[in-house]
Parts: sequence; structure tokens; C-alpha cells
Amino acid sequence: MKDIMLYLCKIFVSHIIIAKTMEAKPLIGISANYAENNSKLAENYYKSVIATGGIPVIVPVTTDSEVLEKTVSLLDGIICSGGGDMSPSYYGEEAIPEMGEVDEYRDRYDYDLCMTAIRWQLPILGICRGMQTINIALGGSLYQDIKAQSDGKPFCHSQDADRSVATQTATIDKESLLYKIVGTNRLDINSIHHQAVRRIADGLRAVAHTDDGICEAIESVHYPILGVQWHPEHLSGVGGDASAAVDNPHLNIFRWLIGEAKVFNRAKSIHGRAFVVDSHCDTPMFFHYPEVNIVDNVPQWVDPADFDADDEEPLLYEIKVDAHKMRQGRVDAVFMVAYIPQNTPEGEAHTKAEGLLTKIVSQARAADDKVEVVSTINDLKRCKREGKPAVVLGIENGYALGETIDNIDKFYRMGVRYITLCHNGDNQLCDSAMKTVHTHNGLSDLGRKAIERMNLLGVMVDVSHVGEKTFWDAIELSTKPIIASHSCCKALCRHPRNLTDDQIRALAAKGGVLQICLYKHFLSDKGTADITDAVRHIMHVLDLVGADYVGIGSDFDGGGGIGGCEAENEIINITKALVREGLSDEQIINILGGNFLRVFNSQS
Repeated sequence: MKDIMLYLCKIFVSHIIIAKTMEAKPLIGISANYAENNSKLAENYYKSVIATGGIPVIVPVTTDSEVLEKTVSLLDGIICSGGGDMSPSYYGEEAIPEMGEVDEYRDRYDYDLCMTAIRWQLPILGICRGMQTINIALGGSLYQDIKAQSDGKPFCHSQDADRSVATQTATIDKESLLYKIVGTNRLDINSIHHQAVRRIADGLRAVAHTDDGICEAIESVHYPILGVQWHPEHLSGVGGDASAAVDNPHLNIFRWLIGEAKVFNRAKSIHGRAFVVDSHCDTPMFFHYPEVNIVDNVPQWVDPADFDADDEEPLLYEIKVDAHKMRQGRVDAVFMVAYIPQNTPEGEAHTKAEGLLTKIVSQARAADDKVEVVSTINDLKRCKREGKPAVVLGIENGYALGETIDNIDKFYRMGVRYITLCHNGDNQLCDSAMKTVHTHNGLSDLGRKAIERMNLLGVMVDVSHVGEKTFWDAIELSTKPIIASHSCCKALCRHPRNLTDDQIRALAAKGGVLQICLYKHFLSDKGTADITDAVRHIMHVLDLVGADYVGIGSDFDGGGGIGGCEAENEIINITKALVREGLSDEQIINILGGNFLRVFNSQS
């Protein structure tokens, strides 16, 4: 059966390639209904997609994860369609007598398809059952039956009228995306459901209700995910030729999806031509957990101390960087660092760093062809051609060198290609931006010798975390361009380890690059941040020195992760945001990795 599905998937791919060649329109997958061993779909779904400029593709019902992954990876957007009841087992409840008939095969298909689309960052429109599926997939629950479980006296939500007839009115939140889409806060809808969203999943919010209080629409706070309980495809005005009124508010819902899909399509195209680099992640700090690996991960119980948290109980955590997430985010390479806290006992720092680097390499070798640790530009390019995620090694905190620069040579032979001079606190090389007592008034003599050796070998000098005097010493001393692998702009956020405008100008004049860090406390003085804050910092650097001196260093698994870009599979959302800023493809390609690779290449 699996062989047949993969064969059909290949045919599907060939048809998609032909479609893309013929028309520059986004491909919209639509989940199928399932009855009598057939995948089915009401025609108004795909007519509404055609009418708004998309190419509809019906996704056959299957629970084969490989087929679903491959299919979703080719799409630009997805519609989770309507249908019957979904088993309450998906939200941890037993069925009540009023529950309708369920189909476990379709339930599994819908849930897996929705989760796959979420992981690949596709724009998603959920309709009726599709809205409920989104809510369940993200951790919410349903009324199994509105009349049996809701408070008060609900309206009849399961109408016998034709689906083209509006039977109720929904009130829409004026601060919502949905309001912007439909242009009104009172919308006539058709109501054909006895189930409804009950507990709203984290990250979603209810944005429309009927007058009895039942939720009729949900949307994501940070992502292009929208769900409506009614059936806009039947109110969209599509005719037999897939034409429709320009000002139809229900058709506007499909227009929104197509618009988002076009942006996503362009972002995918840019990633295909770019070399996408995340210059800093701390994932190896979790490799002491046996279940955590470089390939693919599920949530694990971890020690709160890993996050400097005060909790005593273990925390459920899923690492944010692995080969699978890199593929989903269309990221070509990450720099995984051996992070050494400044409080590591003297004499143990070197051993700890060596152990972490060895663990990264051994995990990659065990993963066979799924990921590769590399150390040269040529190998990075080869991995890109082969479609294989690449990992490059780094060290965060020169404390790991001990008292001899000979260890730089040792780490270089292991594959290390940058060293962050310090972390929080002065070390033997230099003064830090944090917890400093100005031990050396900038670089120490050993720190100067270290930079000279790094320049000679081809190890990039990283000035993230360093004090301002250390920064200026490094700028003056280094004969090669230097990097700030994960830092932000002090003009926008006053954190002591962010760079001033003068520092950014000096970094650029040296040919270096500032990799914007996705850590909330470096992005905003408010203590919270989302993707708009990261883009503000990128645009600030661009306005200050141009698009050739800025990139992205996420700091994932070291505190990094913001609304709209929480893990490696979400990096493409930054690309989408830069597209919306009006940047050219070439500018974005440079920001995504071209600038960093230029500096990397300049070290030889």
C-alpha cells in the first residue's frame, strides 16, 4: 500500500511541476472527506480557490506520514475542509451519548495533515470541522454537542436550510484579522454544526461569535492560521465557471489564503536560491539527555537548571533545532556551539567543550545521510546540492581555551570555525558586557594572541557578549572581518550586550556581519518580542549600513525563540516578513546567509 501511495505521490509531484511551469499561482491543498473508501470533496471548495487565483489540489485521505510530509512540502497553503464529528479521544475526553458517528481513519488523516502543515509553516484555512481540527491539533477542545454541554440556551446550529442560505449572524472582533478580511463586524453565515470549539488552544484566540456565545471563528496570534465554523465556500458566490463577486466577504476569506500562499511561495523560492544559515544555536547543551539527538526529536522532560529556572519539577521541552526542523524551515546550515558557562570549574571548561563537540560529530555520523558536520564552504555547497542539512561547529566562550592558545589549533582540527571570545563574565581573554569587573580593560595579552592565532588559522572572531572596550580592541587588532553571531541593536533595545550604531558601522567597515538574535530580552525593552521586533532590528542595520552586513543567529535552545519564529522550522517566517517589507530577493538572500558566508569565506 505504501509503495502505491508513494507512486501516486510521484505522479502528484509531476503534475505540480507542470502546473508551476504553466502558471505562477500558489498551490492550495484541500483535505478530502472520506466515505465508501473514496476521497471526496464538495466542488465549491476548489471553485472558490480557482476564483481567487489559486490552483486547488485535493489531498487524498491517507495516514502515511511520508506521503503527507512530501505532499505538504510542495504546497503553498492548505484548507482543512468540513465533515463529521471528530473523536473526543484527540482532546482527552470520553464520548457522550450525543456524539455523532466518527471515522478514526479520517480523524488520523486530518489531525496528521493539519499538524504537518503547521510544522511546515503553511498558511492554513480551517472550515467547519477544519476549524475544530486546528484547535484540537494545537491543544484545544470541543463541545461534543452544543445543546448538551453549553451553558444557557444555544441557538440551533445545525440547520436544515440549503448551504447557500445564511441562517445566523456572527459578531466579529474589530481588532481581528478576520475583521480586516471581511470588512464588517456583523456577518451573515450558514450554520451547519452540532459541535463547536470549547477550550481555545494556546496561541489561538476566538474572534467571532453568534449571539448565543458560540465561537464561530478562531485565528492565530502570530501565524497565518484562520478557522471559521461556517461554510464560506457556499456563500462565496462562485458560479459554474468559478467566477464570483469582487466584494463578496466570504470569498475574501479565500482571497486572504491565496495572498498568504503567494508570499509563502516567494519565500520558498528565495530559500531555494539562497544559502540559509543560522549562525548560532545552543542545542548541544541538551545532548546529555540520551533521547535528544541531532536528527529528530519529541518533547523530553528536562532539568529546569538547563534554563536557569527556579522550578524544582522537570520541564517538558522539545529542542528547537534538528535536521527535520531544518528541512521544514528550509535552513541549509546551522552553527552548533559548545556553550561553556563562565561558572564552569577551572580546568573542566576545555574538557566539557571537547566532549560536546565530539558528541555533535558522533550523532551526525550515526544519522548517516540525514545530516552532516562540515567545516568548509565547498562542503556546505555540496550539502545544499544534496538536500542535506549541514552543521558547523563553534565554541561559545573562549574560557574553553584554558591558558594556552594551542587549544585553538586543536579545536580547529575538530572543525570549530568560530569562537565567541567570552560569555557573561570576564574570562582569561577579555572583559564581558555582562557581570564585568573590567579585569583587563578590554582584551588581555592572551586574548590578543588568541585573535592573532584565529586569524592565522581561519577561525572567525565572534564579539557577541564582549564588553565595548573589548569590541574596539578586537576591531583594531583583527586582520579579518569579525562577526557578532547573535546580537542586536542597542538603538532599539538597551541591553548592555547589544551593539551601538557606532559599533555596527565599525563592524561593517571591517567587512563583518551582525547576526540578529531571536532572544526577547535583546530585541525589546518590554521583555516580550515577536517576529516584528526581529525585523525592526534587521531593518535598522539595513538602514544604517546596508543589506550586506546583517543576518540571523537565532540562539535557539539557548533562550532564543519569539512569537512567529519559535524554532528552526519557522525561520522561513522571517523571510516572509522581509518580503512584506519590500526587500528585493537579492537583499533577502544576503541576509539569510550570503553575508555570513562571505565572512566565513574571507577567513581563508
